[in-house]
Amino acid sequence: MTVSYSELRRDASPNPREDCRHGPQTASQTGGNKAPTTPRRSLHILCIDDDEQILEMMKDCLTHFEYRVRVASGGKYGMELFRTAMLKSDPYEVVITDLGMPDIDGYQVARTIKAESPKTPIIMMTGRETIVKESGAMASFVDAMVDKPPHIEELNHLLLRLVKPARPS
Repeated sequence: MTVSYSELRRDASPNPREDCRHGPQTASQTGGNKAPTTPRRSLHILCIDDDEQILEMMKDCLTHFEYRVRVASGGKYGMELFRTAMLKSDPYEVVITDLGMPDIDGYQVARTIKAESPKTPIIMMTGRETIVKESGAMASFVDAMVDKPPHIEELNHLLLRLVKPARPS
């Protein structure tokens, strides 16, 4: 199943760091006495991109949700981190990767990860307008596609849907 959020980020801000400025919320912002949405558990996430600003924004924003986030500047380094984590029995629960990278592109990252770990959800980020056309070609190894930069609240909801909850001990 491929999920596309292309329509959500047509108004993407020029400064990706602005997307995660959500600070403490007041009761009126959260709908009364409800607490802000937080994950039921900390996810172990690998973010791969060749854009350092995007990596910094992703790490800052996703750690806000108490996720364990590791960033990799490029596909080759991302694949090294993924394999090392598997060998150490501390695998990533989800991988978020950019499509267009100079060393190893997102297509190859996704294909390789799915071959080595078929159940690991992969979210593909792309700043390109061809997200709908590309989604069909990647359906077998990409679980969701999002525009770049992603809207962090929507990305959080997507992460929680894609990653199965941990079973109680």
